Amino acid sequence: MAKSFAEQLQSELDGIQGEIDRLNEKRNLISQLLQTETGKAAKPSAAASSAPKAGARPAPARRGPRAKQARRPRGMITNKVREYLHQQSGPVHATQILKFLEDNDAAPLSAKPLPTLQSTLQRMKELGEIENKGRNRWQLIGAPSAAAASPPAAPAAAGAATPSTPPVVTSTRTFAPRN
Repeated sequence: MAKSFAEQLQSELDGIQGEIDRLNEKRNLISQLLQTETGKAAKPSAAASSAPKAGARPAPARRGPRAKQARRPRGMITNKVREYLHQQSGPVHATQILKFLEDNDAAPLSAKPLPTLQSTLQRMKELGEIENKGRNRWQLIGAPSAAAASPPAAPAAAGAATPSTPPVVTSTRTFAPRN
């Protein structure tokens, strides 16, 4: 019984290895085709080097499937931003945050990573996690800042304490049972 099970596992492994080999061959063929295509596109043809006719329209752009752009795992950028801001004693400029993300291989994978990061920071601000201290300098909410590190001039009035978390809003609508 154990021997037949081992033989069955070995045959499955052989089948998987065969599939891996087939996929590797397919990948090699695709890479060869891509190299051939890029080689042809790089060489100027005689027709392409001639001047276009007056009034001629350019060829329409291809509307085939676009290559999907790679993305970071969900929450990776915001987690790294939280980690970095937690390490800082004061507000940090967005370019410094981006530098940290690049150093830790967590920067947004886009043509313009700074605007992408700024929209992430804005979303985190709207969720109440961080705050903009002015001039694109960001800090975790509740983290001590240089201004907050100095003792307050007068104690806060009793009952006028500001909540550390945003208030929870509950629905005011009630639903009556249907008859």
